This record gives sequence, structure tokens and C-alpha cells, in this order.
Amino acid sequence: MSKQLRWGFLGAGGIADIIAADFQIAGLKIQAVGTRDISGANRFGDKFGVPNRHEGYTALVNDPEVDIVYISTLQSTHAEHALLAIEAGKHVLVEKPFSLNAAQAKKVRSAAKAKGVFVMEAMWTRFLPTMDAVFDVIDSGKIGEVRFVTADHSQYLPESFAKRLWYPEFGGGALLDLGIYPMSFFHRIFGAPQKVTAEATLNKHGVDFMTSAILKYGEGKQAVMTTSMEAYGNVVASVVGTRGRIEIDTSFYEQTSFTVYETDMSRESAVQAVASRYETKIEGRGMQYQALEVERCIIAGLTESPRMSLDDTVSIMETMDEIRTQTGVKYPGE
Repeated sequence: MSKQLRWGFLGAGGIADIIAADFQIAGLKIQAVGTRDISGANRFGDKFGVPNRHEGYTALVNDPEVDIVYISTLQSTHAEHALLAIEAGKHVLVEKPFSLNAAQAKKVRSAAKAKGVFVMEAMWTRFLPTMDAVFDVIDSGKIGEVRFVTADHSQYLPESFAKRLWYPEFGGGALLDLGIYPMSFFHRIFGAPQKVTAEATLNKHGVDFMTSAILKYGEGKQAVMTTSMEAYGNVVASVVGTRGRIEIDTSFYEQTSFTVYETDMSRESAVQAVASRYETKIEGRGMQYQALEVERCIIAGLTESPRMSLDDTVSIMETMDEIRTQTGVKYPGE
């Protein structure tokens, strides 16, 4: 029996606490944590029973008892810290968004390939049972050929609550933090778009607090995204095919329910009726499923996940770069 893989958490903010709780549900081993100040590592270590605690990120990635590094620092530092872990020869799970832009994502991809280590973006939605069920319906042909997809991810995240999202130096903006979910969903269904048309409203610091985009694909297929951090939206998604549709309930990017509608094509004026309803509960929030995929791939000797490849991540970042180019959002160094 192979030894249990050991995780090191680089950063111990709010998202790290959420994913650590899900790790415990799945029986995954968190061996170490590293934070800028040792007090953060001790707080996290005490809460989750983590034995190895480091002050500073270099010490964490060089810990010989760590096999995989999970990165949950500020979005503006994801690529930098991924490169640090890769250079130390560690496998890496990078919290979404993978980087600020495609150029950074390509640099991380190249470094991972050169070192021969596993690296994946933590787009946890892709690995949820809900999404497995959604794509089972799509692949079955029950709703016909998918022609049109919509998704909204809008939340109320004022500066007083989420300061990091309101400044470019922290990698802020609705698109990068929230819009990444619809974009990744679209990409899984259609791949890279042929054309993007986008509009955004920027705050005084130069990041978007609201963005809308229309994506055009081959054969006239389309996707429409809305995202905002100044007001709650319905946070649902719809997948429309030639013979029916899937309506994914709020919040579409989490473990949630959905309804499949099938079209009665035998009538002169086609009508739709409920064909099935998916409602499955899970333990925890569901972030353990992506980590289980990481471990599965590493044990199998893979350096990428076929379900969330580095090429997928780069392609998604290229689409988001185009949206930001059209809307005028720039990050330091661009």
C-alpha cells in the first residue's frame, strides 16, 4: 500500500480554513502550514491539528515532509508562489484564479513541465457531483446539441468586507474573482471562443465591479456571462440544447440541484416538460473532490489532470485577458 500523500498549506486565510475542513472530511493529511507570520501558522495548526508550522513560504515548500502544496494567498501572488513550490520540486494545487493573466499562467505551465511535477488550478466546481451529473446529461444527448449557455455570478462584496477585490495591486475585480466560474464552465462545454464582446463598470481604483460578456463559438453557439460584486444576482446557470435544457439552481458553482427539461418535438408547436430533477447532498462544501483528483493523478504518475489541464487554464486566462483588454482593466506590470 502506498504512503499517504502529505499536503502543505501555503497561506492560511479564510479559504484555507474552508478547504481544510473539507480535507478532514475526506481523510486527507495536512502535514504543514506556512504563513508570513508564525502566529497565523499556529492558529491554523491548532485548529486543524497540523504538526509542521513554518514562518515564511520558503520554509514550507522546502519541508521534506510535504508532497503537495496548496496555495491560497492573494490572487496577485498565486503565480509567484506556484513557481516557488515548483522550484522546490513540489506538486501544486493553485487556488483560483490560477494567475492574473495568461502570460503568468504560461510561465507556471512551463516551469511545471520542466520540473515534471503535477500542477492544477483549484477550480473545485469541475469536480463536484452536481457537475458530474450535469455533464452526464449533456453527454447523453438528452437535451440535444448545446447551443446556448448563460451563467451569473454576482455577490455583494463591498470594500469594507472584501478590500482585496477592490484594488488592482491585489488582483481585484469581479471578473477575476467571481467571473472565473462562468468562464470555466463555458470553456468546459464549448472550449475557447472565436469572439468576445464585453462591457464593464470600473471603480475609482481601476478594477471592474460589474462585467458582462457575450462569447461566440463555432456553428453560431453562444454563451453569456454576468458578474458583479456590488449586488447579489441569481447565481444560476442555464444550458440550452436543441431538444431541451438544464436549469442549474443557485449557487450554480456549488453542490446544488438542477432540473432537466426535454422538448416534445412531435408537436407542431414544441413544448417542454420536466424530465428529471437532481438533488444530492454532500458532506462539507465539496472542495475535497478537487484534492482527491490531485492525489489520484499523482498516484497514477500524471503531471496534469485530464479534467482541468494546464492548457485549459491558460486558454481561460486568455479569454479573460481579452475581456479585460476590452474593458480597460489592467494589473500592475501589464
